[in-house]
Amino acid sequence: MSKKMMKLAKMGIGCLLLLGLFGLCGCESAPAEEGTTVSIGKDGSVTCYIVEKFDKPYYDGEEMKQMVLSEVADYNKSVGGSSISVDKVLVEDGLATVLLKFATAKDYADFHGNTFFVGTAKEAQEAGYDLNTVLSSTEDELETIGMSDMLAMEEYRILVTDMKEPVTLNGKAAYVSDNTIYSTSLRTVVFGGEADEMAYVMYR
Repeated sequence: MSKKMMKLAKMGIGCLLLLGLFGLCGCESAPAEEGTTVSIGKDGSVTCYIVEKFDKPYYDGEEMKQMVLSEVADYNKSVGGSSISVDKVLVEDGLATVLLKFATAKDYADFHGNTFFVGTAKEAQEAGYDLNTVLSSTEDELETIGMSDMLAMEEYRILVTDMKEPVTLNGKAAYVSDNTIYSTSLRTVVFGGEADEMAYVMYR
């Protein structure tokens, strides 16, 4: 559960789905069924798409909408800009759909209170992330790289996260930590580790 979800839970909101909406986000094209994913854009933005059941008689669609708008407005006010846009909040046919777009990975991470860094390995190190780890090639698991290799790979981007949602990259995963699951296309990754771990993905 993200810190954002914990905060909402403490507010006493009765709708469990509403709490979930702020912990799960996704890609620009809507999933055909219920589900959530995260998509990193070429411009560094992060798009979140959520589709969840909203079919209990005590669920209030208008309350959910106002909650989303309020949380986003509060965040934008706190950073003095329009870092998050609400592109869609819809309740229809027993499903709730929410589409949010974050200007940067930092905005996405700060809004949720979790780790979600995207940049070069050098930028990650300068930001204080521990890169003293070993990553395995997605093409050959016997091929590995360490921190010095990562820092030299300036044409690659690194994703560092502790969030559990599927992430669609703006590229293909090349090297990953052993707690990371990746799709056959190498474009989607999921952190499958423990709460005190981080997932590391080098991609381009």
